[in-house]
Amino acid sequence: MEDRSSRTSDTPSKHVRRALALTVTENVRICDEHYRLVMRCPPEIGARPGQFLQLRCGQWSDQGEQDRAEAIDENQWGGASLRWAGGPVLLPRPFSLAGVRTVDGQTEVDILYRVVGPGTTWMSGLRAGDTVAALGPLGNGFDVPSDRPRAYLVGGGVGLPPMIWLAECLRAAGHDVVAFCGAKTGRLTALTLAGAPSTDPTEARMTAEEFARHGTPVILTTDDGSLGVKGLVNSAMEAYHAAHPSANDRLIVYTCGPEPMMRAVAHWCLDRGIRCQVCMERMMACGIGTCQSCVVAIQDASAPAGYVYKLCCADGPVFDARDVVWDQPVPRAAYTPPY
Repeated sequence: MEDRSSRTSDTPSKHVRRALALTVTENVRICDEHYRLVMRCPPEIGARPGQFLQLRCGQWSDQGEQDRAEAIDENQWGGASLRWAGGPVLLPRPFSLAGVRTVDGQTEVDILYRVVGPGTTWMSGLRAGDTVAALGPLGNGFDVPSDRPRAYLVGGGVGLPPMIWLAECLRAAGHDVVAFCGAKTGRLTALTLAGAPSTDPTEARMTAEEFARHGTPVILTTDDGSLGVKGLVNSAMEAYHAAHPSANDRLIVYTCGPEPMMRAVAHWCLDRGIRCQVCMERMMACGIGTCQSCVVAIQDASAPAGYVYKLCCADGPVFDARDVVWDQPVPRAAYTPPY
């Protein structure tokens, strides 16, 4: 029997990244453009919700398993050990962790991704037994405060993966959790449905298997109304809260997805004094703070402009919504790298 004990610690990880050789066990299409990729590796990776992996989208050359392991152990995960498929995919791709657990003495990870380009197209062709080079876990993770027993998880599009694992961890810590999941249309809803979602934004149902298996009800929204509630996911959250109010100092909101959506969620929380953590998304080349490309404007009263730049990969991707500069235009040309 498989040991599926989950890593649900609310203590911060030691932030030790390592090169990993991940073996694919499953790569399943869950809607028109989204897949769930499940992979295993021997070492304990010490990750927590909100962190991510950088995956190399390239195939291994014809070499033995021992050679592969040695190449990974020597941190050659991005080097000559790979040959490219379908043209050069030079940069690794960042993916949030949708789940981490121990299975048969190995670490098993879930990646939920949307096929949008050559890297993810290559990923969609992965089969059980294939090996993927990765680096991680990277970035920081969400906090799980014990004094906030109620939690809203607001995810849009490819912002759903960290919400799935976070729901598991919050429920394991005894929190009351409701997930709000948004998509443009029903065919792009990256969830496995076990029943019809409600069309009422005040009624959460156990209809999404990814959340229901951890006791988390969901309100599903689509922009065109083809599935669930018609409209924006942040509007559904507001309607639900109005119908099921709770003390602001007992609620915490987590959000990941398109930035306009996160901005709306953040402002709603800030106006009410509700704690909110946002998982920011940026284009990343390295994922470890070297390329300086994934900047986020963070408020700093001591800075001449009133804000400074932080790196989404190294300082984030999780930030306190109170710290993010949401409304001020960010003149990227004014940024001076610290070297």
